[in-house]
Amino acid sequence: MEGLERWEDGWRVRLPLPFPLKWIYAYLLPGSDGYAIIDSGLHTEEAWRTWQDVWKHLNVDPRSVRTIVLTHYHPDHYGLTGRLQQYTGADVWMSPLTVQYAQLNWKDVGQLEKMVSFYQTHGLPDEAAHDMKRDLTQFREWVSPHPHHIQTFEGGDRLTLGDRTYEVWHTPGHAEDHVSFFDPEREWLVGGDALLRKITPNISLYPGHDPNPLQTYFVTLKKLRQKNIRRVLPAHGPAFENVHVRIRELIDHHEERLHWTEQLVDGTRTAYDICLQLFGTNLSIHNLRFALAETLAHLEYLRSEGRLVLAERGEGVTYGPS
Repeated sequence: MEGLERWEDGWRVRLPLPFPLKWIYAYLLPGSDGYAIIDSGLHTEEAWRTWQDVWKHLNVDPRSVRTIVLTHYHPDHYGLTGRLQQYTGADVWMSPLTVQYAQLNWKDVGQLEKMVSFYQTHGLPDEAAHDMKRDLTQFREWVSPHPHHIQTFEGGDRLTLGDRTYEVWHTPGHAEDHVSFFDPEREWLVGGDALLRKITPNISLYPGHDPNPLQTYFVTLKKLRQKNIRRVLPAHGPAFENVHVRIRELIDHHEERLHWTEQLVDGTRTAYDICLQLFGTNLSIHNLRFALAETLAHLEYLRSEGRLVLAERGEGVTYGPS
């Protein structure tokens, strides 16, 4: 079956996404007591049909899925969890922070307004704000229904997924609730979005979330650099080895981005202005949201280091040299 990859004792399941990233990989792990799923995909009919095709191709009874675990609350990882739970009867596991941020982002009716308003204070034009609000509203449809009777784990816990025991590692930065699952026997990390081979994980600043996500991500990368990780099985792109080389590349990427961001703040500038210089003006509203949120993450890191200052300007805010 196209999009289904065998990896020793399990499968990588490629699920479609209706935006430029195109795909996310979930993981299906067989065990003597049934199957476990790591991440579920976005709730679209195309992704749901893919799961149906997987059951048929592998001759799996969906009711034999016992466990669904999540790496974080982002919609492409969380979105189909509720429907899969209803269909399979599986237990759903996530961290307490994932429960909290899923509630905040996907159920709190005021969070969408807060997010768009926050970006407007950083220079987002009104027309783009209207489009962004409409784009974000769509995501709420892609995460419903929500799972219920959720069970939680903490970093440092051990979970049995399939017939193997995995350590739960807290790997925040891309999302403050992000966890990865480490198989100490093989030294394999099912890493969600913490480490990706072909692209850099988006590091974004959102209202009501981690105020310095890039600093958090640097801490995570430096901790992972001290670990013996032989192979990473990510949620986007190919599995890869040479993990320490990739970690160094990710650190270098963000340090270079910080340098260029600081150079661009040669006067009083909004985050939106800097974003357009870094990422260009030909962005879809979906990509603009990610670009602006990532620009803000870098600006706030620079401010926390004393390299930039923040100033109020009417109803908005600007950054300037320190």
